[in-house]
Amino acid sequence: MAHFIREGFEKTSIESITRAAGVAKGTFYSFFEKKEDVLLYYLDRELVKSRHEIQRRIDALPTIIDKLELLILTYLKYIFRSKDFSRVLVKERIAKIGTGKNWNELILFQTIRQLLEDAQARGEIRKDVELANMSEVIFAIFTMYTIYWLNGLITTKKQCLRRIKEVLRMFFDGVGP
Repeated sequence: MAHFIREGFEKTSIESITRAAGVAKGTFYSFFEKKEDVLLYYLDRELVKSRHEIQRRIDALPTIIDKLELLILTYLKYIFRSKDFSRVLVKERIAKIGTGKNWNELILFQTIRQLLEDAQARGEIRKDVELANMSEVIFAIFTMYTIYWLNGLITTKKQCLRRIKEVLRMFFDGVGP
């Protein structure tokens, strides 16, 4: 991944990837169809790391907002490390959102849904609130502000997280008990 970050995604060739990995071009194509797939493989690996960190820390947090903030912060930390790298990931994943074929999206939805179910059981969310729809809205908020950061409307990850937290707080004020 350092190669993509250092050289930029567009300038990185399959030849430079295979050279850096010390494998033949044919070996590359045995595992990946295109260089974008290398990024998606990396994303899957980083997602596993982020899930471990989340699982380790989440139970200690008192509210659904705190838990969602941890989830989003951890995604920004592990998966969206740099703008150049993240733009490629978003571009590759955006076409698969909502298709049921995006493993990372499904894991994120499951995590959000579980956090919401737990919050509903604790009384932080009314019993009549449809959690599937709420999960979609939270995912959309996260996706939109990440894209804002990638496109320069928001300049830093810290600002991105702050804006997400502000919107989540407004959102939860409308669905709380």
